[in-house]
Amino acid sequence: MNQSLYLRLAVMFVRLDIKHEEAQWRKAHRRIRYIGDPMSEHLMRDIGFEKDGFSIGHTVAPQFKAQREVARMRRRLRLNPIT
Repeated sequence: MNQSLYLRLAVMFVRLDIKHEEAQWRKAHRRIRYIGDPMSEHLMRDIGFEKDGFSIGHTVAPQFKAQREVARMRRRLRLNPIT
């Protein structure tokens, strides 16, 4: 049996919405990179950057990262179309 056109469109829109949500989340939690005058490693650490120019530390607490990963896995399992 083929899926109806409306069902295919609904699945496509849900997937697009999830992709859009993930892209927004990634954009909001992207590590910041310092591009400016070259400084010593100690000065970079004082202002909160590693020697490669990326911000120190993680932007998201591990508990929230785990919750988000579980939610993503649940969404993927729910979106498996049964034909």
